[in-house]
Amino acid sequence: MTQQIVGILTSCQVYNERWGRGIVRLEDGDHLVVTGESLVGLAEGNRYRMDGRIVQHPKFGKQFDCEVAAIDIPLDEEALVRHLRKNFKGCGEVTARKIIDSHRGNLSALRDQLVTNPYSLDFSRITKRKVSVAGAGDLKGLLYRDLSTRIGMIGIKDAVLRKVAEWLAPRVEDKPEPISAGWALFSKDPYAPIQDIDGYGFTAADLIAVRAIGFPRFHEFRLAALATHALREGCEQNGHAYLSLQNLSERIAVIDPDVSAERAMAAARDRKQPLVVDGDRYYPRHLWISERTLARNLAVRALQMAEPITRQPEEQLLSEIAAAEEMLSDTGQQFRLDPSQRKAILGILTSMHSVHTLTAGPGCGKTALMEILVHVTRDKKILFCAPTGKAAKVLSARVRRFGFSATTIHAMLGVGVEGFQFNEDNLLDADIIVADETSMDDLALTRALMDAVPYEAHIIFLGDVDQLPSVGPGQMLKDLLEMPFDHHRLTHTHRNDGGILDVVRQAGKGEVDCEDRTDVMFSRRLPAPDDVGMSRVIAAYLKAIERHGMPRVGLLMPRRKGDIHVPGWNITYLNELLRQSLNPDGERVVGTSLRIGDRIIVRKNIVIDLGEDLEGNKRSEQVVNGDTGFIRDAHVDRSGRNVLAVCLELDDGRQIEFPGKDLEAIGLAYAMTVHAAQGSEYDVVIFICTNGSPNFVHRGIVYTAFSRAKKKLWILADDGVLKSITARDIPVRNSALADRVRTAMRRLQKAGGIHGEANYAM
Repeated sequence: MTQQIVGILTSCQVYNERWGRGIVRLEDGDHLVVTGESLVGLAEGNRYRMDGRIVQHPKFGKQFDCEVAAIDIPLDEEALVRHLRKNFKGCGEVTARKIIDSHRGNLSALRDQLVTNPYSLDFSRITKRKVSVAGAGDLKGLLYRDLSTRIGMIGIKDAVLRKVAEWLAPRVEDKPEPISAGWALFSKDPYAPIQDIDGYGFTAADLIAVRAIGFPRFHEFRLAALATHALREGCEQNGHAYLSLQNLSERIAVIDPDVSAERAMAAARDRKQPLVVDGDRYYPRHLWISERTLARNLAVRALQMAEPITRQPEEQLLSEIAAAEEMLSDTGQQFRLDPSQRKAILGILTSMHSVHTLTAGPGCGKTALMEILVHVTRDKKILFCAPTGKAAKVLSARVRRFGFSATTIHAMLGVGVEGFQFNEDNLLDADIIVADETSMDDLALTRALMDAVPYEAHIIFLGDVDQLPSVGPGQMLKDLLEMPFDHHRLTHTHRNDGGILDVVRQAGKGEVDCEDRTDVMFSRRLPAPDDVGMSRVIAAYLKAIERHGMPRVGLLMPRRKGDIHVPGWNITYLNELLRQSLNPDGERVVGTSLRIGDRIIVRKNIVIDLGEDLEGNKRSEQVVNGDTGFIRDAHVDRSGRNVLAVCLELDDGRQIEFPGKDLEAIGLAYAMTVHAAQGSEYDVVIFICTNGSPNFVHRGIVYTAFSRAKKKLWILADDGVLKSITARDIPVRNSALADRVRTAMRRLQKAGGIHGEANYAM
């Protein structure tokens, strides 16, 4: 229940410029601790009206969680004098009283002006001295305070209002009354900042427009923003490259069933929103560009026959492969390629296609084949990459003996502050590129990768078609397999995974018998998330990490969202519970809920600016969504209240100085979603399988979770629910990439081959 307090802010400390803790002296003389993002920018000694709620903190006791704070000035001459003197630079008591005298008979108007638009107060008729708003350079803060006062109580997060204020500031800083100008600009079209502000989306804009401003539901601005939001969200949440009209209509109907997709799209086109209608396909513009660009790139490679990786005579090549087999043979155990492996490696080495795919389930020897390839092609420049640091580390372990290592695709492309360093204008220096875990690659990343691959180079995509597709839009491995390239599939299993491999195979076929094996155990039913059920899971997890180490144990589940105070089988609750057991005394990273020693995951691609090298070249490093590791230290500024950086030790071996301004992109990773575990291997996997929407919880979740385990797999689930989920097909994604490649090939051939006309629509 929302409450309101009024009092003087006697002290206030702000952490990371995002969150504050202060003390308010109430009108009855009592003091109350106040906390929240809304305290940022408040001045000690001022009187404020605060809306929020009383909470009982387990450690610090009674506090007021402030949601909105607005300056509050009593309608009293002395109070107005005090406020003018404190908040206007160059305003003494004489000047303050002259201002009050000039508003005699209408002090309420003066008070309202001081609260809502202090910039508009004119001192020139009172004094020749220069008088300005104290902290006038902080126009963003004043704009934020105005927005907070006007719309803060309708449920918009404080951080969002601050971003809007930051967006408004440069647009109104030259106006004579910037505060009122800011509100006028914003209220004219609250949907306009969506394209520019990360974290300000349609939901927040619509809440402001409809509830706070009174926008008509069928206003052109709203319809255009609604179409763009529904299209982008529909693609991002379901992995589509585009939506059909029916898809789009369904997405729009969820938000406003009275709006037709045709009308919304017409408004979006009139407003020049970033979307494209291509026949009966509706694209976010960036995905349309990526799909077209990648299609032409692949079409050229499909038509352009390449020099094979090797032209050795067959007898000599077989001899080289035999020598590689001997090299890979462990003591007492001879390594020999099975027929599907032998056919695949010979095909890849001698094919005149430059694009190759090698698909297989767990333990079929994809990476072993790459070791053979490295041995046979010792004179070639080879680059190895994978979508995440974890996947790259697994691949590196296999090729390290040959003097190679694997990196993330981002790192291989040379992440720069302004984009990838290697691109269509600056190609990679390589004869062969091996890209692992291709099922995880989305459309945009694959486009960037292929842009940088020389046309005379070979690229080998490794992957498992039964695993979950990418988190982002696209279905790259599935699409590649439909194109006229060099494709190979391995069928024989070499890794001795016993029962784990058995249930992985079952899951790939859409079935699971729920029978225990030596290394696989089914719970038969999902325990209730009560003290008994949670204790059972935590005890098993702690025992496993004691034996294998935390990075080698995966506690996986489909569901991410939850409440740290409400027991449930989701990673939000489990992570907080596990931290209490594993890192209870870790030093808190100021202004956050993170602690030194925490097991963490990065949830966003972040480019870290490292400044310039000695030659003046810009340096940067990137962490990607899904990188995991530990917080080892934190650096704060001299005040001790702002985090400059946290020191991360990632599982792929990198030591990263992660910027404090991006800490919201770090979450706990004692427990993880199955999606986040893609590309990882664990000695032990504890998989808690809960039901959910068929669009999200399906066979791919089960298969991917099972196949992460190497030694032990424990599945907690109701047998019937698990069987039902495993029987669900992985949802089909909308992708026109394969069709575009075929169309592009025909048009290129008609135009005179790959060197003919390039400017055509695909």
